[in-house]
Amino acid sequence: MTDKNNIREHDTKTKSELANEMGIPIPKDGYWGNMTSRVCGTVGGAIGGNEVRNAVEQFEKKLIKK
Repeated sequence: MTDKNNIREHDTKTKSELANEMGIPIPKDGYWGNMTSRVCGTVGGAIGGNEVRNAVEQFEKKLIKK
C-alpha cells in the first residue's frame, strides 16, 4: 500500500469514527454518495477545519523562526 492509500484509509477511519460519534449512520458499503451534502459536510468539515487550523499554526511558527 502506498503512503497516499494509507492516508486515505486513515482519513476514512477518522471520518467513520466521527460520524459514529455524531450519530450519523455509516453506509455499510462505504459509499457516501447517497448521503446529503449537508451530512457529508458535517463530518468532513469537522476534520478539514482542524487540518487547516493545524496547517496555519505550523506556517505561523515557521514565520516566527525566520
